[in-house]
Amino acid sequence: MISLYDIMEVSNGQLYGEPGAQIFTDFCINPSSTTPNSLYVTLKNDHGDTHRYIDEAIAKGASGILCARPPDGDTTGISVIMVRDTVTALMNWAQHILGKAGVKVIGVTGSTGKSVAVEAISRVLSSRYQVLTSPHEVPDNRLGIPLALAKLTPEHQFVVLRLSPTQPGEMAAMLQAAQPQVGVILTVDHTHTNNFEHIEQLADELSLLVEFLPPAGLAALNYDDDRVREMANVTRAMITTVGIDSFGANLLAYNVIIGPNGTGFDLRYGSERFIGRWIPVPGKHQLYNILNALSVGRHFDISLEDGLKVLTELTPLPGRMNTLIGINDAILIDDTHSATPQSTLAALDWLASARDPQQRIIFVLGDMDHLGTHSQIGHRQVGQRATEVVDILITQGTEAAAAARAALDSGMDSQQIYTTYSTHDTIHALSTRFGLTPHDLVLIKGGASLRMEQVVQALLKDPADHIHLVRQSIQSEAVQLFQPTRPTWVEIDTDALAGNVRAIKDHIGQDVALLAVVKADAYGHGAVVAAQTALLNGATYLGVANLEEALQLRNAGINAPVLILSYTPVYAVREAIRHDLTITVYDLDLARAYDRAAREVGGRLRVHAKVDTGMGRLGV
Repeated sequence: MISLYDIMEVSNGQLYGEPGAQIFTDFCINPSSTTPNSLYVTLKNDHGDTHRYIDEAIAKGASGILCARPPDGDTTGISVIMVRDTVTALMNWAQHILGKAGVKVIGVTGSTGKSVAVEAISRVLSSRYQVLTSPHEVPDNRLGIPLALAKLTPEHQFVVLRLSPTQPGEMAAMLQAAQPQVGVILTVDHTHTNNFEHIEQLADELSLLVEFLPPAGLAALNYDDDRVREMANVTRAMITTVGIDSFGANLLAYNVIIGPNGTGFDLRYGSERFIGRWIPVPGKHQLYNILNALSVGRHFDISLEDGLKVLTELTPLPGRMNTLIGINDAILIDDTHSATPQSTLAALDWLASARDPQQRIIFVLGDMDHLGTHSQIGHRQVGQRATEVVDILITQGTEAAAAARAALDSGMDSQQIYTTYSTHDTIHALSTRFGLTPHDLVLIKGGASLRMEQVVQALLKDPADHIHLVRQSIQSEAVQLFQPTRPTWVEIDTDALAGNVRAIKDHIGQDVALLAVVKADAYGHGAVVAAQTALLNGATYLGVANLEEALQLRNAGINAPVLILSYTPVYAVREAIRHDLTITVYDLDLARAYDRAAREVGGRLRVHAKVDTGMGRLGV
């Protein structure tokens, strides 16, 4: 429960008008998710302001508003608290409420695996204690802390929080609010490195968690991650390490058996051995979350045996290696919550170990977001690994296209690679072009920004299973303050573009060929994206302005016929022949010159006769 006067006390807030409610049931940052008796919190920075949604939040039942400037509409009967900065107010409230409650706080951080680790730790601790856990739908940033604590009650003894800094300095603010006694650090990978200068800066940011811990606290570290292991040098707390097949870790899993629906292992802690254990969560990489949960439980007097029993009932979270049944009884592995190179390679390793030789393996990869300068390298690493594991690779998005290109460069048959830029085209490829069967295993993964769960939803055999997908609650659709690097930008809706091309094709009919003109970078839409989207939705020919634009399409792996609409120099004929391009002719002298050049290289040149219909341009 949230007290009006707690908020005012810690934020130096001022009431705007007469107060109404004094107790609120929850925080809301998205007007569409506002519930009765909740406190709607406005957010503002240089790039956006959600104060404009106050009236909508009140209409949905909010009984309080936390804002930085007076509301524009009528707030009669509503408790309006004005503060200098709403995020700072929430963080101060979180620190205050945790101090008053006297609970033990466990902070979990790392580039991947946080939600599963939080769930596993909470399950183990809940076998003996009352535990509050970060809900899966709260944002992965500092706002997640106060939003989680809205449900804190006097009965709770533990709070397990995800600590997910997305930029330098954010971890310090989280630690100031959360005051954790236990810190768990899972991995350091290239995620959110678009906001960090390099991965070492990210590692330094995450290490602040164990540096902050008190001497009586516990630092649980991944022994197999070099950067995480080194963090033992900066903490005053007790240290415990976990690892897989790497002797030196305090808690070690070995003899790992990878199955389609779970993972088997033996466990060693000192002289203790636990043989033939099993968790119903697929993927060797998931064991790190299990081991950390056991370590934390043991620190609070829950035996390893008891912890292992609890974890046999752990089930995959939405969007985290979750098995679902698709159309035609194909098996879908929904791993769409997020994607980093490390987590994606781990999922491919699971595929390699768990696949049935009789199955066709399809891997659908959406853009792995927030990788910064590591994006090209990371996507290419995934594409190269995919060639060793999968039968069909489908990529969606401009960044993921690099994975498709890497797979092609690594020798994968071009007929096994499919590049799309829209959700519709990805779904169409799976349901129609390749046609799913009961013998198919489909791994679907991608960054949160691409919403790859929409692909999973379209492929479900039972539509009611959508409740098992990630980002299905309204609360997860939090209002985002978009932060572009420039004050103006263009967003291209590739699904709308695909729909427009289909509409044109339906209008002209199947007997009329459609040429998509993508010159001048498709008039700012992105030549490769627009070209591929047009080809997947009815176009059969592409038009560009010059040889350079044509080669850009060829270098992107687009093999459709390409017409160069403008003049092509004679010396470029060799390149036109080599790349199977069609060039424009508009007088006999130029046609003869092209013919001579083609004969000299022993090739055959495709040409298109251009007619001037009155515009005074090139043409006969």
